[in-house]
Amino acid sequence: MTGRHHIRDFFSPLRALTFSAPLRLAALVSAIFVVATLVAGAISFFVLADQLRTQLQKDARQMAENLAATYQVAGLPELHAQIATNVATTRGGENLYLFMDNSKNAVFGNFVIDKPFTGPRDLSGGKDIILPYAKGNGIGQHFVAFGLRLPAGWIITARDTRAIAATQRILMGAIGWGLGVAMFASVALAFVLARRTERRIAKLNRLLDDVAQGNLSARFHDVRPRSDDIGRVAASLNTMLDRLSMTVDSLRQISNDVAHDLRTPLTRLRNRLEPLLSQKDLPESAAQELELAVGEVEAIVKTFNAVLRIAQIEGGNARPRTESVDLNDLCSTVYEMLDPVAEEMGHALEVSLSEHPAIVEGDRDMLAQAVVNLVENAFTHTQEPAHITLEVEVKDGRACLRVSDNGPGIPPDERELVFRRFYRLEKNRSKQGSGLGLSLVAAIARLHGGRVELADNNPGLTASICFSTI
Repeated sequence: MTGRHHIRDFFSPLRALTFSAPLRLAALVSAIFVVATLVAGAISFFVLADQLRTQLQKDARQMAENLAATYQVAGLPELHAQIATNVATTRGGENLYLFMDNSKNAVFGNFVIDKPFTGPRDLSGGKDIILPYAKGNGIGQHFVAFGLRLPAGWIITARDTRAIAATQRILMGAIGWGLGVAMFASVALAFVLARRTERRIAKLNRLLDDVAQGNLSARFHDVRPRSDDIGRVAASLNTMLDRLSMTVDSLRQISNDVAHDLRTPLTRLRNRLEPLLSQKDLPESAAQELELAVGEVEAIVKTFNAVLRIAQIEGGNARPRTESVDLNDLCSTVYEMLDPVAEEMGHALEVSLSEHPAIVEGDRDMLAQAVVNLVENAFTHTQEPAHITLEVEVKDGRACLRVSDNGPGIPPDERELVFRRFYRLEKNRSKQGSGLGLSLVAAIARLHGGRVELADNNPGLTASICFSTI
């Protein structure tokens, strides 16, 4: 298990970076760059090939015109001698020369063709022409030719297109190597920039997590408002947190003042009423009224304490004492404490513990308070004799607490509403309670990274809180 955790921790930054928006944007830019390079390379390839072919056509025409000029000046013998010289100085058959008389017979040259022609034309070895000096009569070789009509016959010259193919291979190789290097550089640069951006975003996420946990003093320090968007967002976030911190401090001060101003008078009121209950000459009706008054004062103090407790947890003032908590042991203790209460109320309370260790990290007292509230909520809202089960389950690295009953349950459309402060179902308004029990449970669950979920128990209700095990 530990090895798998280490591997997961090692690859988690890479996995987060893989799905990050900065890397996707960088990859998109790299892809656009690659496509643009390929398009530019293709255009260059075809343009260069066309220019080379045009140049070869010009060369073939110029060769034919030079031979024609020789014929006009010195006649056929000199033309023969010039073609012989040109053939002798041609390397690898790159240039072709031929003179055909008016009877269309090849008189002298280094290739054979069936029919003479005038103007430009493309020729293929072994198909249009025969190269006696070449292996296989030049099959597979291609030429750009030009034919010129003379009074005595035709002059046909041609240039080999192998230079075009060689140049194309060189160009493709250069484009391939350049594109490969550019792709590697762009991907590496994109990865570095995305990793840098992802680190700053991760800092922002950690900051938001700290704020969500109640640490309003957290701030983002890597602020560069003039250079990038994240810096500007971080600067705005810091400003918002400064204002929020001032607001929360003001509310905290008001809460402290209210607690001081109300709790003390309520305590004094209860202390004055309680001695009156012990007076022997007190009329029975007056004693009953005093007892009800003391109960109302205690209920007000209890409600007031619950509201402050929820405010402290949600405001981040109640920081949990982090320790390893065994949920099996915790629920066993809660069961032993509440089982007598259940029997007295006419309910049946059962506990079902997990066979596997259910160790979580958190504040034992807060977690115990959440479990007690869930069980007492089941006590209050189910009619006796009710069957209530407290269960601990461990599955897939998660430990879940469940409290199930066979009471009337909660309608699905009101299950999210019951977590609001002072919210009570219409059918429960006549019962005792302040509507703060589930609100406190939800606040404790959020503080420990969990969430309260309500579901049907058919009949009744099941309340669950799940935590990550350690």
